[in-house]
Amino acid sequence: MSVFYVIPLAFILGFSLGRVATCTVAATGRWVEEGQTDWLFGLLIIASWAAMVLFALVEFTGRAHIPLDIAINVQLFFGAALMGIGALINRGCFVGTVGYIGTGKFSYMLSFVGLAFALWLARGDVLDPFGPVKFLPRTSVDESIAKQIVLVFFAMLCLFSLWLMIAKRQPAYLALAAVGVSAAVIYGTRPEWAYAAQLNSFIQGQGLSVGGTIEGAVAALFAGAIFSSWLKDRFKPTLGSWKLAIANFAGGFLMGIGASAVPGGNDVLLMWTIPGLTLYGAVAYLVMIGTIAVIMFGFKKFSPQASALT
Repeated sequence: MSVFYVIPLAFILGFSLGRVATCTVAATGRWVEEGQTDWLFGLLIIASWAAMVLFALVEFTGRAHIPLDIAINVQLFFGAALMGIGALINRGCFVGTVGYIGTGKFSYMLSFVGLAFALWLARGDVLDPFGPVKFLPRTSVDESIAKQIVLVFFAMLCLFSLWLMIAKRQPAYLALAAVGVSAAVIYGTRPEWAYAAQLNSFIQGQGLSVGGTIEGAVAALFAGAIFSSWLKDRFKPTLGSWKLAIANFAGGFLMGIGASAVPGGNDVLLMWTIPGLTLYGAVAYLVMIGTIAVIMFGFKKFSPQASALT
């Protein structure tokens, strides 16, 4: 079976990311600064659609890639908190970074350079703050009432978003659904396409994927984001300041180190791990959001004149 379908799906994913606010840092900042939770709710809609797609792939094909659960311990909490701190320093999570690059803020490409540096250090045992990740046996949906309840909750959110699209004419929810659906199909069938996995492959000298499909998908992701921004007249190429460049590199590095304890970045958590009904995915994502929120609340309380890092 051809795998080239991931390229147009990646373009749709990038295009949809450029239509709506999907950055965890920005969504948390909107909650802290303005008391609005609509962007955080949008992230939940993405996870809901992704969950339904993954469930459908498992039920109807039996060949979908579903994430394994891992032990919830101090290492996971520390790694997730580190990812939150890194995202805040970077002024965007990895999903947000794709969106920022799509608008022409090319200094955010250094976030991925920082991630690659973290992966290289971890591979060479130069920096290894964590022990091996302990994977747990996976429980199927049929064997877990808790997972059935969560799946029904996700299904209800999908129906609610459909109502908002049609009855309330809110096109943003169409873009959110497109993000969830396209990402779930790609992760559910080709999980190695994630940029962290790609960077790891290059670091280990494994070369390109067969036919360059995965690399083409990554290029299509950014092309979709850029095209989406260009259509909205938001594509303004700039390299940014040296301070932002340092923050991007440092933020990407910290997120990469945190991902050593929490498999995948925040994009994997949102679009594959949580929709795959793993408990650690939900815990890690909440810890990351909580870390960002606590730091932002601190800035707001003790530095009233300072703007939040969003």
